[in-house]
Amino acid sequence: MYYNRLIARRSTLSALLGALLLLFSSCLSTGDAHAAVEGKVTSDEGGLPNVVVTDGYQCVITGSDGSYRFTPHQDARFIYISTPAGYLPAEEMQVPLFYIPIEKGRECYDFALRKNPLDDTRQLLLVTADPQFHKKETFLRYAGVVDDMLQLKESYPDRDILGIDCGDLVGDKPELYPLYIEQLGRAGIPFYRLPGNHDLQYGGRSTETSMKRYEKNFGPDHYSFNRGKIHYVVLNNVFYVGRDYFYMGYIDEKTFVWLEQDLAQVPEGSTLMLLMHIPARLDEEVKPFQYNSRTISAQTINIASLFEMLKPYKVHLFTGHMHYNRNIIHSENLYEHNTGAVSGAWWQGDYCLDGTPVGYGVYEIDGSEVSWYFKSVGRERDHQMRVYAPNTTSGYGNDVVANIWNWDKNWQVEWQEDGVDMGTMTRFEGLDPEVEKAYSDKEKLEFSWIGPELTDHLFRATPMKHDSKITITAKDPFGNVYIETIER
Repeated sequence: MYYNRLIARRSTLSALLGALLLLFSSCLSTGDAHAAVEGKVTSDEGGLPNVVVTDGYQCVITGSDGSYRFTPHQDARFIYISTPAGYLPAEEMQVPLFYIPIEKGRECYDFALRKNPLDDTRQLLLVTADPQFHKKETFLRYAGVVDDMLQLKESYPDRDILGIDCGDLVGDKPELYPLYIEQLGRAGIPFYRLPGNHDLQYGGRSTETSMKRYEKNFGPDHYSFNRGKIHYVVLNNVFYVGRDYFYMGYIDEKTFVWLEQDLAQVPEGSTLMLLMHIPARLDEEVKPFQYNSRTISAQTINIASLFEMLKPYKVHLFTGHMHYNRNIIHSENLYEHNTGAVSGAWWQGDYCLDGTPVGYGVYEIDGSEVSWYFKSVGRERDHQMRVYAPNTTSGYGNDVVANIWNWDKNWQVEWQEDGVDMGTMTRFEGLDPEVEKAYSDKEKLEFSWIGPELTDHLFRATPMKHDSKITITAKDPFGNVYIETIER
């Protein structure tokens, strides 16, 4: 009896404590609670069932008639959907409008989708990173990038084409967003986006206030959509820590909770395209962590938790931020494409800091299978390496050197001398000679801190004769062969 009374008292105290905590938390609320909202997701065929609707905190599913109803989180700023495969959201200047800002007093949020006229199981995905416009003049060069996309688009008339830009859309110049949207809109390709550290709104007291100017132009900073057999997930991993230009790569709990609910609707074994601005990790092996501004701003410091969530899927992870190109195979089913900046070295030259040409990633998707290459602006698709002859660079003497910017460990790189097979070239870490030359004269650069970065996608070999014909053959993971020849 005593035990039962004790349990009853504890239950009463627990209930009272819970009520007090709820009251206390409501007093700390950052905003008024939202009223319940409802709506429908429809197409010309009628209501669409099983569509994920979210406020960025929770996910609900539309009923058989396409309807939904829920109460948004008090801090939610949008109602939006995970567009189902086979359908497209409305667009404005090629910006997908899959979201509606929450308005006080508004209860109904409807989404009208249109049937995709193309077979979206055959896609072409263009991935760019870091356009980072800092003045109007940079758009003169960006126009050449868009023209290159237009030309590429013509060579894929039967594919469903879309693009994603991996952040740093401007260089702390939000007034340039309209010019960026207008220029990229010329490509006639719907482009999804995500924020980078140079899209943050600085000066707020917390990271929760740092996304407002990005959201005003492009909507939610984390979302998903479906295309064919692919589930796309966009995450914001730029965490502002309260000082100008001070941030770290970090995924907050709100995003993790939302992602758990989003992935609950995705069958295990599916192929995911997941996009963030800051890299997950820059090396395949986990290295000892050193706490400094470089290590926390150039990688996602709590990435292990995300990797655990992604284990049931086949994942291609796309990131930017570094202004060089690097492929990291974290596991058999997790491949990170750290994409070279479309601005190169902040529009100061023709190369990224590792020698990667100004360009973007191209991904051919057939069902759930993905193949890819890097497209250099103004060059044919088979331009996949740059070769330096012996004695033409200051640092590599008698060696022939090749820079293969989209290399990963599944490539094969071999060489011949006068038609004789000489075997595999030696991969090494070094500086690209052309980049050293291009970015060494600081007086010609707008930003004096620009300089070449060490890269490990360089290859070298030492010819036996000084006047021999040297042929370098590189084969990518998909069997495509690229050949460069030097005759001295």
